[in-house]
Amino acid sequence: MNTERISLMEQRLDRATAALSALQTALDQYENVHNDIDTLNTYLGSPEWHNDRNDDAAGRLPQGLKRGVLSEDAIWNLLEHNRELKKELATIGQTDDTDGTFRPMRRFKQQMSNEECVALLEQAPRGILALLGDNGYPYTVPLDFLYNDNHLFFHCAREGHKLDAIRRCNKASFCVLSDGKKEPDSWWYHFESVICFGRISIVDDTARTDALLRQIGAKYFPQGYDLEDDMQKNAPRAFVLDLHIEHISGKHVREK
Repeated sequence: MNTERISLMEQRLDRATAALSALQTALDQYENVHNDIDTLNTYLGSPEWHNDRNDDAAGRLPQGLKRGVLSEDAIWNLLEHNRELKKELATIGQTDDTDGTFRPMRRFKQQMSNEECVALLEQAPRGILALLGDNGYPYTVPLDFLYNDNHLFFHCAREGHKLDAIRRCNKASFCVLSDGKKEPDSWWYHFESVICFGRISIVDDTARTDALLRQIGAKYFPQGYDLEDDMQKNAPRAFVLDLHIEHISGKHVREK
């Protein structure tokens, strides 16, 4: 009956009105702490933060003083929660599964610059490609590669696990690792690692495929190797994969 329908609609109206009112109150409170969040973000890892941590370690701070901000986790967790909430707010009402953002590095003091990341990608001989494999299992495979202008290129056969995975899901990541160096008289290593995230696809232009195969060959084949003979024999049986990098993250690692 009409009265039942109207009654149900009134209930929906009351619930929605109350929820929006509560949300507005929460947003007003959130707006008021933006400056607090920005200040905490600047404080974490700053010289003042390190000085305060050193004072705490030396016992120069009062016993009853709250000191949660001196841990890496307290402020970091707040910043991470803030990032996730902003992401959720931005995607309300959207059907896409991503807003184009990526998780920031937790150990930010060890983060490599973009220039350092690119330098390692240009020097590294091989890396590990990660895809969504069969039955939902991660599939990782070590590959030769070529880096060029925010793209990673790989050669592969024209059938196999990689291609099946890419056709199901074109999201991929690729990781490279430096050789590492030891400090004198030490057992631990210093090394760098870079992870790239992006979308991967098969290059569908024959001329571009051949040109990329020649560039990959020039990177790996020894001087004097007959590249054109290899192209005639193997190029017709090869594909080139193009991973367009959407996000890159690099880290300086000290094992000890």
